[in-house]
Amino acid sequence: MKVAISQMIHHEENKLKFHFLINVAGLDYEGIFNERSTEELDTIIRLNINATVVMTNRIIRYRDYARTFRIINVSSLAAYYPMPVKATYAASKRFILDFSFAIREELKKDDITVTALCPGGMPSNEEVIRSIERQGFFGRLTTRNVGYVASKTIDRALRRKKLYIPGSFNVLLKVLGKFVPAGIIAMFISMRWNHTRARLLTQK
Repeated sequence: MKVAISQMIHHEENKLKFHFLINVAGLDYEGIFNERSTEELDTIIRLNINATVVMTNRIIRYRDYARTFRIINVSSLAAYYPMPVKATYAASKRFILDFSFAIREELKKDDITVTALCPGGMPSNEEVIRSIERQGFFGRLTTRNVGYVASKTIDRALRRKKLYIPGSFNVLLKVLGKFVPAGIIAMFISMRWNHTRARLLTQK
């Protein structure tokens, strides 16, 4: 993050201006909370939350005032649920979602738009692909191609949309989540992960 801020200052010195920001960086250390190290938890919070907030604050100062400034923040479908085994990650993505909606209202008078992306699974690297495969049919059902999601997200940002959830099934999950108590959702997700974990152990 220090390198990125240094580069921004360099851009300002060279009179370069920004009109688009995509905060896509994020990570997770999947697993039971008390099995995660404090370093892992701190990394999730610093990258998923702190870096997004600081980068957004700094880049806006260097915007091109002659153009609409657009921000895309990558949240997650996990932002809508309490998620055992991904507790810190899901909570960090909920922060990004609320943060995006809030600053969108604050900044719209300045011709700044904010779009929150809330995808399900996206096969962006080998670790994520393995995680999706461990979830079986349900994991594949909620997954969308990275290129497809990127294209559709840009389109919605240009149309000033505040939220994009890729995939009809994922939209349905979000809607259904409104009618189910958070405790029951957490219990269901925990049961799924425990089942998946037990199945993997029997395969070894």
